[in-house]
Amino acid sequence: MKSFFSAIQHWFTGDLYGRHLGLILQEVGNRRPDALTTFISDVFCIPRRNLKTARFEAEYTFAGARGPRRADVAVFTDEDEEPTILVEIKYHDKPLPETERKPAQLADYRAWRDRKSNRYVLLISRELYAAEGIQIRRWNDLAHHLRPYAERSDLIDMLVGYLEDEGNVMQNISGVALTKYMKRYLCNGKPGANNVDGPVEFSNLLKNVQLMSGVFHGHFKAAWKNAGLKIEGESYDRRSKVASIDFNVWNRLKSIAEGKSAVDDFGGLRSELKNGGQIYVFARHSLGHNGNWLRVRYGVMFDVSPDDNESAPPQAFLFADVRGAALERAGANPWADKKIHYRWVTDDAEKGSGKAEQHLNKLILSAIDQVLDAKMPLLAQQKKALLLLRKSLGSGRQPLLAA
Repeated sequence: MKSFFSAIQHWFTGDLYGRHLGLILQEVGNRRPDALTTFISDVFCIPRRNLKTARFEAEYTFAGARGPRRADVAVFTDEDEEPTILVEIKYHDKPLPETERKPAQLADYRAWRDRKSNRYVLLISRELYAAEGIQIRRWNDLAHHLRPYAERSDLIDMLVGYLEDEGNVMQNISGVALTKYMKRYLCNGKPGANNVDGPVEFSNLLKNVQLMSGVFHGHFKAAWKNAGLKIEGESYDRRSKVASIDFNVWNRLKSIAEGKSAVDDFGGLRSELKNGGQIYVFARHSLGHNGNWLRVRYGVMFDVSPDDNESAPPQAFLFADVRGAALERAGANPWADKKIHYRWVTDDAEKGSGKAEQHLNKLILSAIDQVLDAKMPLLAQQKKALLLLRKSLGSGRQPLLAA
């Protein structure tokens, strides 16, 4: 098994992630078919007995609407010469749009599916989308399904581990290690030595927020694009990006004697003044730039105090806000938050992510409503984008992929 992964390790640094991951899924399907057939059965509601003889083939060429197209994985059942299921893998890329020579990529898949009954198409993606007649699942869904099988297969274990390292899987976080790590920076005299897991858990927290942003990516992209926005002279759909992931740290200070500085001789905050504070970890979508910038942020905030511990952890909040040049000039601070259990975003992050995403959806809507209701002097396209975003998020459905 090690030789197999050694041979493909360099693939992960290339651009063709779909092809390479398709080959890995082919190996998983051939070695442990039940690991994938049970997932496929759940996605399409196909009886598992119908997939007992399934076989997997990577890089399968099929007939599209006007010519050949290549699928990353094809799944055959029984002795059929043609596949029953085609799988398209998206990692850093998106479905290909229509060109002068070829239809849109997903249109070719639909053409193949519609030629015969009992054909299915699955798209596996980093972000969450919707597409007519095509089932879409995130890598997070597949990785969670594969975890029990990883205990009995080195190949599957390596695949799941890779997806976790890449931030494609919601991971539980040690709340104790994270608390110690945050207190180390926000509180005076709090031990942080030997907490080697602290930085790792904070990194995983950033990855989890990035993963949650994938639920909202389609809404923001569609709203920004349909508002006709341009970035540095190019249309938004040509320059669209996923959300930026970042964090802010705000210290609370003890009272300072008159005439004394809060800064030490090296320009840093004097440690004895640190009395807790707040840490914000968030995703940020940008709209406009220079003097007309606008940013929508959402994520998790921790309010940390010196006495926080395992039994009384920091207070945790989900939040969303809208910031921008026009809002700052008007002194406005559209903000919405909700207090949650600390475990939702730490030790129980896997189970709590669904609830967190639902609450974030409502908080983003609340922050947008505050901006629109206050009738801030936004650019016409910015106002249109926020109106479209509000409608999309409020619909309870993912935007359809145009491809």
